[in-house]
Amino acid sequence: MDPSPNAPTGQGERKNISSRAAGYLLQKPGLLALLGILLVAAWAGQAPMVMLTSLFLSAALLAKAWSSLSTKGVNCTRTLKEERFFPGESTEVGIRVANRKPLPLPWFQIEQELPTGISGDLPLKPSALPGQGLLHHEGALLWYRSMRWKFRLDCKRRGYYTIGPMRFTSGDVFGFYSRSMHVPCLNRIIVYPALYPVEKMGIPSLQPMGEYQIRRRIIQDPTRTIGLRDYRPGDSLRRIHWKASARSRKLQVKTFEATTSFKTALFLSVESFHGPSRLPEEVFELAISAAASIARHLVSHSTPVGIFVNTQCADSGHGLSLAPAGSREQLPVLLEALAKVTSSCGEPFDRFLERERQHLSAGTTLILLFGTPPESLPALATDLMNSGYRLFVLVFGGRENLVMEDGIAWKHVRTAEDLRRI
Repeated sequence: MDPSPNAPTGQGERKNISSRAAGYLLQKPGLLALLGILLVAAWAGQAPMVMLTSLFLSAALLAKAWSSLSTKGVNCTRTLKEERFFPGESTEVGIRVANRKPLPLPWFQIEQELPTGISGDLPLKPSALPGQGLLHHEGALLWYRSMRWKFRLDCKRRGYYTIGPMRFTSGDVFGFYSRSMHVPCLNRIIVYPALYPVEKMGIPSLQPMGEYQIRRRIIQDPTRTIGLRDYRPGDSLRRIHWKASARSRKLQVKTFEATTSFKTALFLSVESFHGPSRLPEEVFELAISAAASIARHLVSHSTPVGIFVNTQCADSGHGLSLAPAGSREQLPVLLEALAKVTSSCGEPFDRFLERERQHLSAGTTLILLFGTPPESLPALATDLMNSGYRLFVLVFGGRENLVMEDGIAWKHVRTAEDLRRI
């Protein structure tokens, strides 16, 4: 049965690659040499030699013409039912080859690159690309016929995977000449991080969560101006409304709307997992799953959440910086972004944190995720607290005896079960 016509299909403009002969004798110099032998044999009256070389040249010319037409009218497509998955899910991939011409294909071969991380038990051959393997399909087709294959990809591991282009190769019935067709189709598969329940999460300042009514203003949102008032000693110069001050001939400052929606920003330090004291890859994946699980929990309570990772994302090579937002649409964006996080570090975490926190207002809760925490963590946490941020630290590697200043909450996470008790 054909894959669904509405499913995402990898198919691109075809690009033919020059033919390749099976041996030196079938190449142009060899054929010219045979032609010379034929002429000499005909001049010398050697009938058997004339017949033998004539048959060989005729077969070579016929094979050359057949091979040049072998990729004409051939259509190769690849179809995926889905492209986004959670770990443990699988998808079906369909390959279809159609020969839309009166000339049969006595043999053909399809070759495509597949990521080894999702190929499961497929029989892959070695590839020149790291993390990739070659999947081969072989067959033969009569005129105006098609052939289909189906195989499954097991999406067991978080990541951003690319299924490379297909290479179709066919030729003549003798196997003298082969001709290849490059089909530059690309399919991208995203496997989200694993999600764990964190309903009992006890992060300080996040309970209760969401919007609730109060009699006094706790935090002012500088993006929402609600009015003006006269300047008072101690007001920040950044709050002065200069145009209004010029009109009224006295200093006027902006007043902002109050908000009690606690923004949260998760910061993950890549080098703390893959630095000098390198931790197992499973620990790094647990930290990413923890960030995804916390983000899902916060979004479900309408709490704006953002994620920042000093990584080199698989698609762009840049760090991950997603500003806090509380809409339902934020969760798929966060999960997809975390799926593209790699173990390659972009820039030092302290510099990355210093730059990104400039865009986060005071009162934002910062959740810091470390593998092996740096020696400077206690001083860094104290500085963040003094700057007006709420703080919570998760440690996934060593330093169980980490000493933090009073009022700074932190937890050591060893397994996914520990996330239930955060």
